[in-house]
Amino acid sequence: MKTTALLTACILAGSLAAACRNSEEEPSALESVIRDSAGVTIVENERPTPEIRLGWRIAATPVLSIGAFEGDPAYELYQVMDATKLPDGRIVVANAGSGELRAFDGSGTHLATWGGRGEGPGEFGDFDAPWSVGPWSGDSIAASDMYARRVSIFDADGVHGRTFLLEDPYYRLYGVLSGGRMFLGTLPSFTAGTMGTGMVRWEVEYAIAAPDGSLHAALGKYPASEWYIFADRGLAVYPQPFRHSAVACVWGDLIIIGSNDLYEIRAYTPEGAVARIVRREHGVRSPSQADVDAYLAEQYADETEQERAETMAELADMPLLEAFPAFGRVHTDARGYLWVEEYQLPGEPVPAWTVFDDDGRVLGLMDLPPDLDIFEIGEDYILGSVSDDLGIESVQLWPLDRSGR
Repeated sequence: MKTTALLTACILAGSLAAACRNSEEEPSALESVIRDSAGVTIVENERPTPEIRLGWRIAATPVLSIGAFEGDPAYELYQVMDATKLPDGRIVVANAGSGELRAFDGSGTHLATWGGRGEGPGEFGDFDAPWSVGPWSGDSIAASDMYARRVSIFDADGVHGRTFLLEDPYYRLYGVLSGGRMFLGTLPSFTAGTMGTGMVRWEVEYAIAAPDGSLHAALGKYPASEWYIFADRGLAVYPQPFRHSAVACVWGDLIIIGSNDLYEIRAYTPEGAVARIVRREHGVRSPSQADVDAYLAEQYADETEQERAETMAELADMPLLEAFPAFGRVHTDARGYLWVEEYQLPGEPVPAWTVFDDDGRVLGLMDLPPDLDIFEIGEDYILGSVSDDLGIESVQLWPLDRSGR
C-alpha cells in the first residue's frame, strides 16, 4: 500500500541511531538502509512493488523525431550509435553509417554535418564510427572512433580542435569525468586458454585516461557475457541464451563497473577503489530448458530446415545458466540519479525501470517508451533512437516531467 512518507533507516558510520529522511522526491513505502563498511557506503534497498510509481510523467509521443526514409540525405540515418543534446537545444547525432556527426536544431532541422570518412583530423574510420558523442570540457564535444582508438574534440560550432590516440588495448569511451578524464574499456575477449567445446565468459578491461589520452589508472578485468563454443567440427561460437552482460557508465565523479549477475551496483573512484555499493532485493529465477528451446526456435527461425537441424545439434549439450540476469540496462541522468531496467523474462511484459537517487536510495518505478535505445536522460527529456519494421532509424526526444508528486 502506498503511503505519504518515505521511511529511510539511516545507519551512520560509528552510530546505531536511525533517522527519518524527508525526501524531495516521490513519496514511497520503500525502505533504504545505509551503512558504512571499512569506508565503503553500502545501500540496501527494498524491491518496489508494481504500484510504487514515481509521479513523473513521460509524454505519450516524442516532441521531436529526426529521421526519414528518403528525401534529403541529411535526414536519412543509418547505424545511429549515440546522440547528445547541447545546452542551446541542438541535438548532435553520431551517424556511423556515414561516419558523420550531424547537428539539428530544436525543431529537428538539419544545421550542419561534421567529420566524414577518412583518417584525417576530425574524420572517422570505416566501422561503427563515430561510436559515441557527448560533452567535453567547456562547451566542446567529444566523439570517439572505437576501432581506430581515437577521440576527436570539436568546438560548439563543429570546428575540429584536436584528436588523440588512446593507449592500447583500450577502445571504448564510456564517459567523461570532471577535468576531462575519460572512462575507457576494451572490446570483450575470451578468457585465455579456453577454446575447446564448452561455455566461456568474455572479459572486459577498464581504465581511466588523462585528458590527453594517456593512461591515468588501469582498473583491471571484469566478466562480461557467456558464450558457447562448439569445437568438434571446426569452431562455432554461439551467444548463450539469457547471457549476462557487463555494466559500465559514469555516475557523477564515480564510475560504475560490474555485471548484472546480482542486483548489486558497484561504484568506484577514478583510482579504482570501491566507494559505494547499491543493492536491491531481487527474486532469483533460473532458465528452464523450455525457455532455452523457445529462445533458440525464435533466434534461428530464418535458417533452412537443414541449417537449423545442424545448429540445434551443435547446441544440444549447451549447459543452462544458473540464473537469469538480475537487471537490464543501466543509465544515469542529469541529476546524478541511477536508472536500472528490470530484466525482461520470457513471456513477461515490457519491464519498468527502478530509479535511485544520487546516494543510491530507491525512489520508485518508471515506465519508459518501449523499444527506445536510450542515449541520454536529461533534467526534462529522454533522448534515444528507435528502428521501425523496415529498419528506418529515428532519433527521438521525449519530454520528462518531474514535477509530479
